[in-house]
Amino acid sequence: MKRLQLEDLSKQLGFSKTLISMVLNGKGNQYGISKKTQAEVLEAVAKLDYTPNKFAKALRTGKSNFIGLIVADIANPFYSKIAKNIEGVLFEKNYNLMVCSTDENEEKEKRLVEMMINQQGVDGLIIASTFKDSSFYDQPRYTSLPIVFIDRVLPLFNTNYVVIDNYGGAFEITNHLINKGCTKIACFSITPSYISTIEDRVNGYKDALSKNKLKFDPSLLKPINFENVERDVENALVELLKTQPDLDAVFALNNNIATTLLKIIKKKQFADKFIKIKIACFDDVELFNIIDKPVISVSQPVEEIGKNASFLILDIMDGKQTNKSNIVLSTKLIER
Repeated sequence: MKRLQLEDLSKQLGFSKTLISMVLNGKGNQYGISKKTQAEVLEAVAKLDYTPNKFAKALRTGKSNFIGLIVADIANPFYSKIAKNIEGVLFEKNYNLMVCSTDENEEKEKRLVEMMINQQGVDGLIIASTFKDSSFYDQPRYTSLPIVFIDRVLPLFNTNYVVIDNYGGAFEITNHLINKGCTKIACFSITPSYISTIEDRVNGYKDALSKNKLKFDPSLLKPINFENVERDVENALVELLKTQPDLDAVFALNNNIATTLLKIIKKKQFADKFIKIKIACFDDVELFNIIDKPVISVSQPVEEIGKNASFLILDIMDGKQTNKSNIVLSTKLIER
């Protein structure tokens, strides 16, 4: 069925497109359109089931009331909770949220950004970028667009961002493990390793070892491929248990690795050996509260990330925020 256009309404009602548009946008009284005429337009529109084209409206007003959110993986509880909090704030301000995942793929991120700007006409973007540097966002067509980066920052890039203290959280949890008597702590990282969150967490882990006069052992730092988490976690465990008989802790740098780890250690060949090996995770998920194996975690202020990013992007779009804003939120250690 052909979509009903404003021009069709004009022909059927005998009113100009401008008049109909004014009524539909709630400006009938402002422009002196009679109550009778307004009622006729609204009654006809209801009967004809006409829905204004949001993107056509955006062309007229220069505003779409859509904001894009681009994250690495919306299936990850961390990002889905952030998205929920962002959506809650924006809905109250009459904005809609469009969410996409990059799957840690730079080319996909480029296409998503261009699609949201050129095809969807978003008014602003909130991004957890997977880029290694800032060259893409340094282009003139993006520097004037309201953008807030969350979770990750691009090196040497002066921009607006809302992040957490990744270094401090990793340092605190590693130091806590050492204070509990752990001296052989494996660290399960995730690709891409150049992302600021991962670099900061690895550095926090290393510096906590150094502070406690424990030598960093490169063989204890295990990179886990984003696309093959289960395979890589199991392979890393097999290797560690062969080469590190005195392993006493595993520190997972995100919740995806930690939940996969908990699943794998239920297997017969791992179960007995992990009775005494502690597990720590940078992030906290509800699963950790209901399983038998205690998980020491770093809780991230997800609600604050979402709300701060939302209010910041709205202030930028409204011209209330002209200077670059860098918000760094604290983490909380949870011992179980």
